[in-house]
Amino acid sequence: MDWKKTKTIFILTFLILNIFLGYQLSQKMDKSKLEAVADQPIEKRLADNNIDYKDKLPQSYNDRQTLISGQRAPFSADEIKSSKASRLDSSSTDTTLVFNLKKPQDLDKEDLVKDVTQFLKDEVYRGDEYRFYKKDTKSHKIWFTQIYQGQPLFFDTDNGMNRPSGMVMFEWNNKGQLTRYTQTFISVYRQGTKQEIISPMKALEKIFTTNHLSSGDKINKIVLGYYSLANVEDVQVYAPTWSIETEDAHFLVNAIDSSIQEIDREQ
Repeated sequence: MDWKKTKTIFILTFLILNIFLGYQLSQKMDKSKLEAVADQPIEKRLADNNIDYKDKLPQSYNDRQTLISGQRAPFSADEIKSSKASRLDSSSTDTTLVFNLKKPQDLDKEDLVKDVTQFLKDEVYRGDEYRFYKKDTKSHKIWFTQIYQGQPLFFDTDNGMNRPSGMVMFEWNNKGQLTRYTQTFISVYRQGTKQEIISPMKALEKIFTTNHLSSGDKINKIVLGYYSLANVEDVQVYAPTWSIETEDAHFLVNAIDSSIQEIDREQ
């Protein structure tokens, strides 16, 4: 027997065994650390990751909400009449109105939203039932969303769909003048059974634990509203939803089943 060779084999075997056992121990320690982190309160985990959110949490909200369903409503002949300020565009339909301003309106570059909001209230049919939603300075568009019982209807402004339901979209030119707007309206006709929804902190925890948030992220806004789950023969079903906006992303967390939808991400 070649003892020298046998000794070498034994040494290599023990070396490999030690490496394997060391790896196993390391895996167990890492798992224990992860479990320990997961057991920490979400507030501490957010703080440890320098995620700023505290002044954005809603102080009060109804923790029992319901699914709602509705349909894009057709506008009557009186509602689609051109106003003193605008003229109906030929691309309009009975459920989507497009108006061109007869005379472009100058906007305050420092407070564009305020000027457009005033025009909405003064000139747009049922304009007081819409609220500012988003602004895109690159595409020169600003969206207002329809409000149902005090809560906004959320939609994706960046999916190629410029005419979602329940919104007014304004457009301005390179001179900073308001030139055109498009309007749709949702008629809600059914509500489901009220059920308990998750808290805004639970919604925030959901997007954190699924790695949608990065260290140092700043939460700009957390709002409760509705988001369309499905369209069935032109009928839309909306679920109560937490809208969470960071500086470069927008997440919608279903307030009933905690599912996540990411929309309007900045490139």
